[in-house]
Amino acid sequence: MHHTREALAIAERLSADLAPDAVGIGLFGSVAKGTDHPASDIDLVLAVETEPGTEVRQVEGRMVTLSRKTAAELEAAFTRPWEAVTAVGAWRRARILHDPDGTMTRLQARANTWTWEAIPDVDRWAASELVGLAEEVHKVVGMTGLGRARAAAANRAILTLQLAYPIAAANRLVCDSENDLWDAVAAAEGPAWARAWDTAAGLTPGDHATGCRAVLALYRIAADHLAHHLDEPDRAIVTTARELATEH
Repeated sequence: MHHTREALAIAERLSADLAPDAVGIGLFGSVAKGTDHPASDIDLVLAVETEPGTEVRQVEGRMVTLSRKTAAELEAAFTRPWEAVTAVGAWRRARILHDPDGTMTRLQARANTWTWEAIPDVDRWAASELVGLAEEVHKVVGMTGLGRARAAAANRAILTLQLAYPIAAANRLVCDSENDLWDAVAAAEGPAWARAWDTAAGLTPGDHATGCRAVLALYRIAADHLAHHLDEPDRAIVTTARELATEH
């Protein structure tokens, strides 16, 4: 499409300008896949030796995100489950624009052969995320009981988004981006998760109280899936949160 061709041209021109300061440059995301829309950002990842960070530019009417990371930081994403779920797929679909010493090609090759077996104890990590998110369950219930709707809504939103990552890891999903994560998790977990997530996220009709009950149902599903991977003290935390979620 015309807007994709324009975005690719911008990415290539920027890559040429930025090349002297980068070990490698890759184009990621929807523009690299050819699935972008006119409002999509152009996502460039730069492998650098110094001064990592993120910069956003406006170039010819398009938003451009420049993510500067060292090669070690880029490689670390393959060992972190919360990053790997989207990083691996993104690398597989990336377009390499500048790669004088083969760093980007090597990382893409690793993504192409990567499996979840590369990360030990994935289910234990996923289950441990429920320990931290148990606090959000208590807050949703507590703030709702106090009539503090905005606080309850904020914690409901945290749970709705953050529960997807451990569940994605538990299902050994590989997604091209976060935009694909939510549908992939819903498909993997099935109708009960999908209905609860849609309601918690506000996609289906329902008031605030209905959305809070839905996000508590998500936590119950996740706990049933993962709690048995925890040791007794952590399992007790998740079980208590699950029971609280069941009561409300």
